[in-house]
Amino acid sequence: MKLLFCSDISFRDSIIDADKAREILSEVKPLCQDADFRIANCETVLAVKEACEPIEKSGPNLISDPANISFFEELQTDVAVLANNHAGDYGDKGLGDTIKLLADHNIRHVGAGENLTEAYAACVLEKDGVKISLLAVCENEFGIATQERPGTAGFRIGLLHNRIIEEKQKSDGVIIIFHGGNEFNPMPSPRVKERYRMLCDIGADAVIAMHTHCPQGYEIYKGKPIVYSMGNFYFPSREQRPANNYWYYGYMSLLTIEKKNVSLEIMPYRFHQDATAISVFKGAEKQKMLAYIGRLSEYIKDDSLVRNYFTGWAYLHPWSPRQIITIRDREEAQISYAGQYNLVSCEAHNEQMIEAYRMMFARELDKGQEWAEKVSKLQEMPV
Repeated sequence: MKLLFCSDISFRDSIIDADKAREILSEVKPLCQDADFRIANCETVLAVKEACEPIEKSGPNLISDPANISFFEELQTDVAVLANNHAGDYGDKGLGDTIKLLADHNIRHVGAGENLTEAYAACVLEKDGVKISLLAVCENEFGIATQERPGTAGFRIGLLHNRIIEEKQKSDGVIIIFHGGNEFNPMPSPRVKERYRMLCDIGADAVIAMHTHCPQGYEIYKGKPIVYSMGNFYFPSREQRPANNYWYYGYMSLLTIEKKNVSLEIMPYRFHQDATAISVFKGAEKQKMLAYIGRLSEYIKDDSLVRNYFTGWAYLHPWSPRQIITIRDREEAQISYAGQYNLVSCEAHNEQMIEAYRMMFARELDKGQEWAEKVSKLQEMPV
């Protein structure tokens, strides 16, 4: 069984009809036709903008005209991945309309649903007696499903662990599609590396990740492929970027599954600044891209390099650049940040801080006050 994975697809304000999609994807089509199943990340709502309300969030709300379904059809998409940070950008209706549109065009989906249980449902692919379960999750940003609300499959290690175990009992293999990581960073963080390896230790047979808008490396961990990020697939830029900017580069991942063995082949490409074509690398250019991705992959093997590169990334992109500039070489100021560091580094404090911010964002302060009183009651000793 051959599974071809394509990463982030969005259209912004473009409308891609069938003819235009055919032109854009002309070099990709032969690769698609060689696969048994094609899985693509739909990183946009596909719905009528005027009929939906955008959710409150940080970052852009992405929505594309339903006519862009032609792009996915031309790509011969069998499964659309909706576990990402934009599928829920236009609320319940936007997500529902997207799922319905995909279904109307015989495209299955994974990673989102009417509630958390549906969002964590597997998409099962079967051919020649081989059955593979796909599970898709994303980092917990906006539009995440709960048991009471539609949305995407926000990463929960306990729930994902259980789902992997359950699907291993039903299928010949389980593949995790993960939408996460630091945007624009060519190296995964130490935590991401640990996380994806842990998913393999739990029972996943491969991890295919995306989200960073730039290609990262890959590794074969205990015989199991881990792709840390494939970069963008087709995602017109809202900024002026030079033609050789990382935004325009990526690779497709082809998993070949034979009995208990899973092998990986990567296929690098770039898409044009004007978003008129995706060019699959050939010849000397292909060798240069494979060498670059190979170098990134070699770095991933070294824990100390992964840590050092992440330290450099944090230095370049602190949450408050002005603060990090002012505290350098000032021991007294550095000590003053001990409390903030503790809030984000200690698991218990971090969980509490996240819930406090969520409560404020969701306008649930009254609920918080109500339950605070109940907490206080629980603190009263009976004797």
